[in-house]
Amino acid sequence: MRHTHILRRGTTALAAAALLGFGAAPAHADPGIPTVGYGYQNWGSSVRCIQYYVNQLTDVHILEDGKFGPETALGIRRIQQLASTDWAAAPLKVDGYFGQATGQVVLERVKYHPWMVDDYQKASICGHYVPSYTVVLN
Repeated sequence: MRHTHILRRGTTALAAAALLGFGAAPAHADPGIPTVGYGYQNWGSSVRCIQYYVNQLTDVHILEDGKFGPETALGIRRIQQLASTDWAAAPLKVDGYFGQATGQVVLERVKYHPWMVDDYQKASICGHYVPSYTVVLN
């Protein structure tokens, strides 16, 4: 019985160390985060983070209210246009939908150009609320 208790404590300590980043591998995106856009169930936290990225990375300025609407779709299209032309990223379909490809480009842009955002910690947290192939911000 005592041996089991010690084993549980050791396992808990090991898990805590992994969470703190000791030898941890980069985190991967939650594949369950759906595309954001018309016709999708748009979660407020995902929309709010997309609105934050739009405000930080484009000349479009929208209210960060967590509600998907025409201004948010316009901002997403602007990000997709910039990514396809100015950012030298993979060409994106300019459709106003924030899916994994758009998310990946945005997160890579923030990672390699952190001065483009005024709050890198917020940008990093938002990386976990938008669709992407991998979470590239830590």
